Amino acid sequence: MPSEAIHPVDVHVGKRLRESRTACGVTQAELGADLGISAQQVQKYENGSNRISASKLFEIAGRLGTGIDWFFEGLEARAPVLLGETQGAFEAEPTSHEQTRAMIAAFRALPDDAARTDALTYVQNRAEQT
Repeated sequence: MPSEAIHPVDVHVGKRLRESRTACGVTQAELGADLGISAQQVQKYENGSNRISASKLFEIAGRLGTGIDWFFEGLEARAPVLLGETQGAFEAEPTSHEQTRAMIAAFRALPDDAARTDALTYVQNRAEQT
């Protein structure tokens, strides 16, 4: 069986996984243990050589406290081809990785669940205002 080239989307998602994991201060071994997989499997996800299933990505997002869409931010997406016609392409809004990491670190440093709930509510309300 010939080896397949690594798809650019898998590379991008893997890179975002590594960014989120390190921002949360979680090791590959810790994430693997939480997900029931090896650290080597996490490493393969991060370098894009193994694709992440939808269910595993859902688990990863939950463990790292992010939405699934975060893994795809910054990726150019193309609409599906319908009857031979391609709809326009769009590019996701750019995100500051440094700000994301700082936000995650600050959120994790909050003293208790009540403070985290307040912070989340504030951010969600601000997001709705835009």
